[in-house]
Amino acid sequence: MDRLLTALRAPLFIGLGLAAVYLLQTLPFLLYSWRLAGLPLQLLILPTCVAAVICIKRPVLAVMVATVAAGVTTVAVRALHVNEPTILSPLTPVETVAFLIIIMTVVFHADAVAAVIEVGLLCASATFALLFRENTNLYSSETRLNFALCVAVVGIAVMVAIYLRARDGMRRRALTAAVTDAQRAERVELARELHDVVAHHVTGMVVQAQAAMAVSENDPLAAHRLLPGIVNSGSDALTAMRRLVGTLRESEPLYTATTDLDSDVRAAVERAAQAGVPVRLRMELPDSVPQEVGRSVLRLVQESLTNVHKHANAPTEVTVELNRTVSGLRLLVRDDGIGGRVVPVGGSGGYGLVGMRERVELLGGLFSAGEVDGGWQVLAELPLEGTR
Repeated sequence: MDRLLTALRAPLFIGLGLAAVYLLQTLPFLLYSWRLAGLPLQLLILPTCVAAVICIKRPVLAVMVATVAAGVTTVAVRALHVNEPTILSPLTPVETVAFLIIIMTVVFHADAVAAVIEVGLLCASATFALLFRENTNLYSSETRLNFALCVAVVGIAVMVAIYLRARDGMRRRALTAAVTDAQRAERVELARELHDVVAHHVTGMVVQAQAAMAVSENDPLAAHRLLPGIVNSGSDALTAMRRLVGTLRESEPLYTATTDLDSDVRAAVERAAQAGVPVRLRMELPDSVPQEVGRSVLRLVQESLTNVHKHANAPTEVTVELNRTVSGLRLLVRDDGIGGRVVPVGGSGGYGLVGMRERVELLGGLFSAGEVDGGWQVLAELPLEGTR
């Protein structure tokens, strides 16, 4: 219904405007003139008005109807010797308005070649009216002045249509660019969520499964103790996947806001410890943390611990420090590996550090990562105030 109303709105306004001009032009003639010969002429003008109404949907048909109707009207005016009032052109006022509407519509919508041909037909019809609706001296100054006036009016209509077309093109390009940027940002957010959350849980499952396989022959009970961690990681991965599917179906937001950063970080550390590497946690948080900062801190902790399990070479302990600074939060994650990077099973996409850096920089913070004393260290500082 909304699309139908939008499609009908412009023709309706054009029709109402032309009807008003037509009535203003015709009523004085009907009320004060007894020359019945002029009555058919008023009927011959109607097709031109109809052409202006349909020109948005059928521009070629509108041009043909208006051209033929104006030519027939010119012949009728000459044959019946009717003196019709004119303004800005040799046509009647309602014909002039209709022609200008059709010209502007054609220039606005049609391609250059079609617009030149169609506007040329309308101008030829108007020129025919200029020469034959009255006994005109082709070389008189009045004829030249009327012709120049017609050219000026048509030129102004064409320039206005070109300007409106350029403005519409700029608006469309800006809208397309905005939509493209929004889609790209959404894809980046989805990719980051897949990497930081789903891959985190899947990595935990793989690491614990590998540990279970390594000890299963010598200590079956130890392998059995690792199974609950694998199940929990699998459940968390399924939950994250359902959230992403819900986001793609536009039924729920991409992220769920962190309401208890302390509990979330401790849960992430506990899951990482269950995978086989002890984690030492030191945490001092302010009373309130903005949701964006809390969410990013949690993702940084998860991704850093995931990278320890995937890439660290023989680590015995991981240190996670989360403390308040003068202006924000400082996160440090460091392992005590012996140097060198391990290539995980299935390879690595290489987007972990990129995603962490993007998260921090979007919040106006600082991020660094690199090898320190054989191990790997991730350091991030995020502001608490002025978070975008």
